[in-house]
Amino acid sequence: MTLTAVLTRPGGAVESLRGALEQRGIDSIVQPLVDIVSIPVEDRELITLMPGDICIFISVNAVEQGLANLAPQIKELGCLVLAVGNATARAVAAAGFDVSVPSRADSEGLLALDALHDVTDRQVVIVKGEGGRGLLAEALKERGAQVISYVCYRREAGSVDPGQFCWQLCERDRLVFQASSGELLEQLTQVLGQGGQPNLLDSPVVVPSERVAEIARGLGWSTVITAAGAGDEAFLAALDGLPPEESDAAAALPKEESDMTVEAPTTEAVSAEDVAPEVQSTAPVMAAAAVPAVTGSARVRGADRLARLLILLFLLAVAAGAYMGWRYGWPEYQGATEQLTALEARLKALEAAPDQLQGAVEDTLNAQMAEAEARGAAALRAAAARQNQLLSEQESMTLALQERVERLDIRMARLTATDRRAWLANEAAFLVRLSAQRLLTSRDIGAAEALLSNADALLGEVDDPRFDVARRSLAKDLAALAAAPRVDSVGLYARFAALIDQSARLQVAAPKTPAPANETAGDGIWERAGAGWQAAMAKLSSYLVIHSRSDDMAGLLTPDWENLVRQNLRMSLEQAQIAALSGNQVLFGRAVDRARESVALFADNDPDRVAAMVSELDGLAGLDVAPEVPDLLASRAALADAIRAIDGEVAASDAVDPSVVD
Repeated sequence: MTLTAVLTRPGGAVESLRGALEQRGIDSIVQPLVDIVSIPVEDRELITLMPGDICIFISVNAVEQGLANLAPQIKELGCLVLAVGNATARAVAAAGFDVSVPSRADSEGLLALDALHDVTDRQVVIVKGEGGRGLLAEALKERGAQVISYVCYRREAGSVDPGQFCWQLCERDRLVFQASSGELLEQLTQVLGQGGQPNLLDSPVVVPSERVAEIARGLGWSTVITAAGAGDEAFLAALDGLPPEESDAAAALPKEESDMTVEAPTTEAVSAEDVAPEVQSTAPVMAAAAVPAVTGSARVRGADRLARLLILLFLLAVAAGAYMGWRYGWPEYQGATEQLTALEARLKALEAAPDQLQGAVEDTLNAQMAEAEARGAAALRAAAARQNQLLSEQESMTLALQERVERLDIRMARLTATDRRAWLANEAAFLVRLSAQRLLTSRDIGAAEALLSNADALLGEVDDPRFDVARRSLAKDLAALAAAPRVDSVGLYARFAALIDQSARLQVAAPKTPAPANETAGDGIWERAGAGWQAAMAKLSSYLVIHSRSDDMAGLLTPDWENLVRQNLRMSLEQAQIAALSGNQVLFGRAVDRARESVALFADNDPDRVAAMVSELDGLAGLDVAPEVPDLLASRAALADAIRAIDGEVAASDAVDPSVVD
């Protein structure tokens, strides 16, 4: 009989294994039981690696989904990279990284590596999917490591039609299942049960570790093969350890021998990289009265096509009824499962001796089909009754919610008009306060007029007599602003800027240094003495300078004094400029006066420029930079009174009938 391997891992991860199986003459059925869904990068935890950190990839999917985001940091910082198995290590190495892999492809194997023995205060990043055992992270934390789980994908149940899947399996002669994790094993067991073929749990299943093997035995698998890991090589080595196909001569065994429990032999196959797992299986041999026994591995499905078709139809009907009553008819489902097991035993006996048992089996099947239909109908009626009760309760809750919504709509309709008036009035009050602030800080009459006009438009939209007083006050303030003189702030700024530029160009004469006298030395003693006396006086004059009180000082300004006068002039002009922009009339006048005094110091050296600057300053001194503007106090007070009246009306409305929302 041809062996068929049922591969349950996600689609792209089994192509290489499928090719290897074809080379060995083994058929394969690919039915992914889970889908790998990538988690968006923005939803993942932000990982910041440091030199000396360790990155652990626990699966090929972890490499495909997470390595691209961590690769730049790993390459730049030279972080240590570990992989749980050979397939994962090959995926990391294909990206150009050095990787270490344990001899045992699981968490225990990783923990046995020397690199993870001393990890105190080191950061270890585990690249994984959602869920998992958590053993690796807990053990590393106990060793003092700072463990971060970089979750980059999640597993979702694949879309599998249990009936179609099991029908496809029943057409094969000899099956072996692959379950590379406990999650896949549980999903496979559930699908076989939903498809009405729990008898397939007698087929061999290859698991990656003893932990998953224990799970398989607990789920009812009778032939569990523990591979050396979850990789393709380990699975192929496990297939080499399958027990040989039993010959048809086993059908001739006496009844006494067929009732015994047969334990399949354990086979080990050693290769260059993997060690074939131990095969632990216990297959019960079933017997029927006066009929030779048929072993579990010799499923002869070609004896009676008509009988088998009837049985399969019955199994599908029973499975559909059990699935519909899964929540409410679990005891019935267990009973149906037991009956299906008995039917399978009878089916095997019928295949061995179709001529002798066909009539008996048909009668039994008819009776059991009628009983199962009655039980399924009862379960469906009970489920329908519960659904009707739930629908009735939901209708009652819906009616109560509708009544509450209607009461809220009534209250909302009653309060909408008042609330809208209050919103508009408060917005108008805010605009009036903002207008007053603009007048106080920057004396911006144009902006204040625009804000007051908008506030008046909002009050007009309110259309409430209680705001008439406020609107009259706003009209007076608008008229006062229209009549107020406007200061040309931009022009003042430009004029002072021009004066500041002119102040930097004022000319100052430098002090004159007397030229050294030409000395003519005589040959006599008196001539030499006179020359020495003149040299001494010249040297002394460089240290002492004597001026008469009547001397003109303007032409002898030192560089330090010149810089001080220029800086004082510039500061006075800038102070006058700022005072003009801020509307400070007193400070403006004082600054202009000080600027004129500073400019006068340069009159003797640059009279034309000084005269022009003094004339400009005289013209600026007569300007009124702080004209009187309205304070808007009356408008603000009137608006506040009207808003308080509306707020009182809303509060009274809330207190009149609080029961409308009960």
